[in-house]
Amino acid sequence: MQSKPDAFIVTVIKAPARETTAADVIVGALGAAGALVVIALVLGAVIGGILVAWHRFRPRDWRPMPPVTPSLPGDVPPSSRSL
Repeated sequence: MQSKPDAFIVTVIKAPARETTAADVIVGALGAAGALVVIALVLGAVIGGILVAWHRFRPRDWRPMPPVTPSLPGDVPPSSRSL
């Protein structure tokens, strides 16, 4: 048994890849920057909403702390001291 004399080999050649141009790089960079801006806006809105809700719903009976150094009887105000 001999092989068929009419057989032949086919080599498939891939189509050439499209070149990356400067415009492609700029569009990609703008797309990445735009995505980061959108993420920053969303996170800012979420954190801002949390802070507004926290300030709105915290207890209203909060009072500032008293002065650390209360004035004692006999203290002279700093403006009336002589140098």
